[in-house]
Amino acid sequence: MTKSKIYLDNNATTELDPAVIAVLTHDLKSPPSNPSSMHSFGRDAKLKLLKARTFIADLFKVKPHEVIFTSSGTESMNLLLRGLIDPSSSPHILTSNIEHSCTQKTLLDLEAKGSKVTFLPAGLKGAVSPEELKNAITPDVKFLVFSSANSETGVKHDLEAFSRLALEHDIPLIVDGVATLGKEPFSFYPGILGAGFSAHKFHGPKGVGFVLMRSHPKFRLSPLITGGGQEFNLRSGTENLGGILGLEEALKQAQKTSHDMQTLRDRFEQKILERLPFVQVNGTGPRVCNVSNLCFPGVDAETLLIQLDLHGVFASQGSACSSGALEPSRILLAMGLSQNLAKSSLRFSLSRFTTEKEIDTTVDLLTALVPKLKD
Repeated sequence: MTKSKIYLDNNATTELDPAVIAVLTHDLKSPPSNPSSMHSFGRDAKLKLLKARTFIADLFKVKPHEVIFTSSGTESMNLLLRGLIDPSSSPHILTSNIEHSCTQKTLLDLEAKGSKVTFLPAGLKGAVSPEELKNAITPDVKFLVFSSANSETGVKHDLEAFSRLALEHDIPLIVDGVATLGKEPFSFYPGILGAGFSAHKFHGPKGVGFVLMRSHPKFRLSPLITGGGQEFNLRSGTENLGGILGLEEALKQAQKTSHDMQTLRDRFEQKILERLPFVQVNGTGPRVCNVSNLCFPGVDAETLLIQLDLHGVFASQGSACSSGALEPSRILLAMGLSQNLAKSSLRFSLSRFTTEKEIDTTVDLLTALVPKLKD
C-alpha cells in the first residue's frame, strides 16, 4: 500500500542528521589524530575533544570534568551503577520494575553479589509516583535508580520530585536519560548524582554516549575500563573523537530545531482511536512526546508487525535490546497487562524527521490491516 519506507522505530535508533553526517565525513577525511598524542595532529584532536566536552558541560550546567564519554547508553549506566555501588556493603537500592534491561540486569547482578534491590511496581500508569517513592524510602536505602522515561511506553518519572526526595533524604539519584534526551529538555536537577545518555537516540552516531557525573565529596566513580587513563581515569581507551564530534553536533541540532512531535503523536492516536475504537494506549501517565504504545486486542502483534513491514512501515514490539525474543514485552507484563494484551501491543516511536503524511499513511494502513487480523 505504501510506496516509500516509513520509519517509526526511533526509540530503537534514529537516522543520522545531515549536519552530523557532514561532521563525521569531515573527521574521516581529517589527518590521523589521537587526543593523547603530543604532536600537532594530537593537540588539534585534544582541542576538539575539549570543545565538545565544554559544550555539553555548558548545556547541562555542569563542569567539563563532570562529562565522561562512553560507547553507549548501556555502558553509561553500567559505569554509573557498577562504578558507584559496592554490593559487598549490602546497599539497599530503590528502582522500578520497568527499567531498561541495561539497568535491570545490572541491578540483578549487583543483587546477586550482595546488594538489596527493591523493584517498585509502576502499574498501569507506567511509572512510580513521587508519593510511592517517598513511602518506600527507609533509613537503609542508599541509592535511587530510575529512568527519566520508559523507552517502550514513553511514560515519564517525575524527576524533579524525585530529585527533591533525594536531597531531602541525602540519597543519590542515578538516572537513565536515554529515552528523554532529544525529545524534550533534560534537566540535571541538583538531587541527581549521575545520568547516562546515548547519541544514536537523537540523530547522532552509534557507538558513542556520555555520562554526567556530579562532583560529590561522598561519592566517586570507579572505572570499569583501565589503561591509559583517558576520561579522567574513568574510561581508558582512545576516545572515539569522530563519534564525540557527531554527538556534539546532534545535540546542537536538537537544541535549535523546532519540531512538534507531540502534535503528530496525538494526531496518530486520535485518528487510530476514531477508526479503531477498541485500541488501547498502554501507559496512562504523562509521556515524552514521541512514543505511542498501542494494544490491538485480539490481534497478534508479531503478525501485524510483519504485515506493516511488508507494506514499508517499521515499528517495534518493544526495546531493541530485547529484539529476537518472541516473549511478550517484559515492561508491559510488569505494568500489569495480561499475556494476551502484551502480545497484542506495538510501539510506534517518532522523530523530528517524521512527517504528517507518514502518520496519516500509517493510520490508513493500520485501519486496513487490523480488522483482517483481529480474532
